[in-house]
Amino acid sequence: MKNKDFGRAHLDDQIVLDDTVFGVRGMTTWAGADPALDQFSGFSIGANRHGLLCCDSNVVTLDGLENYDVMTEVALRQGHDVSSAVEAVVSACGQRETSWGNLVLIDAERAVSLEIRGRAVQVVELSAATARTNHHVVLGFDPSQEDQVTSELRLESAQLRLDSASSLGDIFALQKSHDHGDTGVCNHALHTTVYAYVLTSKGNEVVLHVKQGQPCRSDGYHAISVPFGDRFSESATTAFLNRYPTANKTNFATPARHSADISPSASGSASAT
Repeated sequence: MKNKDFGRAHLDDQIVLDDTVFGVRGMTTWAGADPALDQFSGFSIGANRHGLLCCDSNVVTLDGLENYDVMTEVALRQGHDVSSAVEAVVSACGQRETSWGNLVLIDAERAVSLEIRGRAVQVVELSAATARTNHHVVLGFDPSQEDQVTSELRLESAQLRLDSASSLGDIFALQKSHDHGDTGVCNHALHTTVYAYVLTSKGNEVVLHVKQGQPCRSDGYHAISVPFGDRFSESATTAFLNRYPTANKTNFATPARHSADISPSASGSASAT
């Protein structure tokens, strides 16, 4: 699951979908006020045909460094499970220094959190449902982290709710919660939550539950099956995009993106918020 916090009150997601991978495009300008200056790269959340799920969260976005969202795309394009995805991300960060972020990866057998700082990647094994917000839990506090006000409070709230969650409805309740007022998991403070996502994988089916707007105020979730493999087609893509809550109905997949991997700089339950 992921709540996407943003510098503006509204965002229309850009979607990448092919027969092997689904992703919501990430942004280096997520805190920006001018839509004309938006810069997209990588994925902020996504899944692949093997049932691997991944999402991320910002810690520090640094000029001139690779966007950590690119590493989510690397994980999903090169990984067929958590282990191979971790290897791909560690290798990619070693090739190019990357802005600081958290990735959470999960498959049918294993879940990990990756704490990225430049070329360093801390792999944290997860034995239970685990939350991440906008700081590094294992690598620790750094004065350069961008959210020094709400991140720890939101992590505490999210983790407490995850510890007692027993249903999808509990996860939806977590995403709209305000246990610390405006600095809740549903953020009304430094930034605004503009999307809430939950990905599930069961058998050969990945389902996306998504709602646009602040979770505590917006309408119910759209539950959309992701058409991977033999289910993928032009008509299935159109149906997916028509159900997805965004005004942008373009599929941003390109022929180059249909390959099994992606190199750094190629692009211009567990949770993260």
